[in-house]
Amino acid sequence: MLDGRVRARAVAVCGALVLTLTACGSLGTGTGSPRSTGDLFSALPGTVSAIPAPPSASQDDKARSAVPTDPGPEWKRVAADDFDSFRSDAYGTYDSVGAFGNGLRRSSAISVSGGTLNITARNGNVSGGMAHNLDRTYGRWEFRARTDKGRGFGSAILLWPESERFPQDGEIDIMEVPSETRDRAHFIVHFAGPGGSDKMYGSYAEDDFSQWHTFAVDWLPDRIVYYVDGVERLRVTDRNIIPDKPMHLAMQFDQGPKKDWIPAPDTTTPTAFSLQVDWLRVYAPASRS
Repeated sequence: MLDGRVRARAVAVCGALVLTLTACGSLGTGTGSPRSTGDLFSALPGTVSAIPAPPSASQDDKARSAVPTDPGPEWKRVAADDFDSFRSDAYGTYDSVGAFGNGLRRSSAISVSGGTLNITARNGNVSGGMAHNLDRTYGRWEFRARTDKGRGFGSAILLWPESERFPQDGEIDIMEVPSETRDRAHFIVHFAGPGGSDKMYGSYAEDDFSQWHTFAVDWLPDRIVYYVDGVERLRVTDRNIIPDKPMHLAMQFDQGPKKDWIPAPDTTTPTAFSLQVDWLRVYAPASRS
């Protein structure tokens, strides 16, 4: 069922990130264009607003966001998972060549234990990924996740178009943690530029992402809002950027090498280490459900 999705995602994931970020007029909550400093992964453009930098989450913010909470009357819950077991009716797992053509993705990399989903890389060559069966146009996705430290594999939890048309139908990367030190999580919106080229707008949060953190995205026709630990980090209001086709959630632990993104595994790479997810909630806009 998911073979087509897997093949497309294996090629596309993060591949466009080696391109130069391109400004597209007025973005975010203010005016002007995002800046690119030349170091794409240490300086992704952030909010274009009067706020000089996205706020950090306090320890109280992190404690409040650790368990699912009602996001309010604007949203109606349509899916939930606490990973007490693996629900084969809700997800498809990957069996394919690995990310960027490296190594292998195997269903055996997926496990559930102690209320936690594990996507585990082993022996420097085998990892995995999975895709939620629910495709939606607009909604809210929220989850709590962490990534073990280690070289050679980076975590990615994202919304991928049902159509497999990339970048025409967009992509929303909710959490990408490529660095082996797990000290930065990227958020990136992909959209089609002139001639169908892949363009990007995004930001990042800095923290220890080998620890548990909660991530969320609100995707609506007029805005995309990104949160880490309940704190808004980026707001996009340019409708030229916002996707308008159905997407589903994908969760992957991707292998390098990928230039400027994920290095290749080496002698320091753990024998086994994981991307873990504690819980997931999906909501529809109450006015559209």
